Amino acid sequence: MSDYRPVDAAARVEIEQLIAEMLYRLDHNQADTTWELYTEDGVSVGPLGDMDREAMKAWGAQRAKQTDIVSRHFIGGIRLVWDGEEVDGTVQYLTFRDTNEPQTQPASVGEFRERYRRVDGQWRFARREIVPVFGGKAAAAHAARLAGREGPAQ
Repeated sequence: MSDYRPVDAAARVEIEQLIAEMLYRLDHNQADTTWELYTEDGVSVGPLGDMDREAMKAWGAQRAKQTDIVSRHFIGGIRLVWDGEEVDGTVQYLTFRDTNEPQTQPASVGEFRERYRRVDGQWRFARREIVPVFGGKAAAAHAARLAGREGPAQ
């Protein structure tokens, strides 16, 4: 576990911009580019399964074609602490999705447990774990919908 060594303001701003860019791309039909925000050995873990960069690239290409699914992510409570040369982060999130009933209630509430690494002067995701705390059934149903439309969620 990381000791509590918060990051400096410049690193915080850069990492928060990385997080915001990821969510913008997911919410604006650009999921086909999210893999670019990961390190070469980066992984994503969560309701859609465990994915390396190649799996993220394939998933993102299919997801970007699904312009009929509208989502919006809202984040807060961002905690960033140094762990050696990398930064560990916990980001609280709300996800709204038009396929959720009712649409005005979050489809999922939880946290992103992330690890960030600086590569060639830019922060990247080394690991991103999506952990639904509330709405796990909605997240699982969404993953099943996507798997039914595009094959196994890898």
